[in-house]
Amino acid sequence: MRQALAIPYKTNFTVFMCNRYAQWGSVAEMRAFMRLLDRELVTTPATDNLIPQENIYPDQDAPIIRNHTSGECELALLRWGFPPIPNQRQPITNIRNLDSRWWRDVNRDWLMDPAYRCLVPFTAFAEPVRDSTWFTVTDTPVAFFAGIWRPWHGERLAEQPGKSRRSKEERNWELYAFLTTEANDLVRPIHEKAMPAILHDPKDCLEWLGGGDKSLRLQRPLPNAALEIRAAL
Repeated sequence: MRQALAIPYKTNFTVFMCNRYAQWGSVAEMRAFMRLLDRELVTTPATDNLIPQENIYPDQDAPIIRNHTSGECELALLRWGFPPIPNQRQPITNIRNLDSRWWRDVNRDWLMDPAYRCLVPFTAFAEPVRDSTWFTVTDTPVAFFAGIWRPWHGERLAEQPGKSRRSKEERNWELYAFLTTEANDLVRPIHEKAMPAILHDPKDCLEWLGGGDKSLRLQRPLPNAALEIRAAL
């Protein structure tokens, strides 16, 4: 794996875009869905019993599903947000402009290699972060953002034993982010710039996990009828 170069690139990353979501799906629901892909779901001690998360924000830990070396899939807890672009402070939570040099050249391996593809389970996502409107996938207990993950060594906020506040700690991390795309007609009046790239069809999920250029076609808005506004969480 080649390493990202410490050189500046322009992106259209926006701090307040698609940066809040909820995840109430159970391990049993995710395991049942993965069987539709002919995959078993391997869990870790941290994901044997998931705690519902009503508000997931950047730089927090949340579950993702990724390819496992056994040929199955693994449910693991990772930190939300790729390392910042050089000369910027905010982690990269959303990935939009796949034609930029930052993704086409510098970080292409993370984006294309199936070893680093993942599905990010969610129940609802919010637009915008403040005064939010919540969106859910119609008649779907667990849907997924099209995600990627990567290992990284650096400084991030970490829980401290016996303390209520986190503090920065340098160590090895596993980080994730997910793709966004143009907003559909339901999301656009609330947030005109973008919405997450959502997968809920087993064939699409399997294609995304397979990696490669062709699967980038899945960076597309969900059809209007497949999404609905939730009155409140």
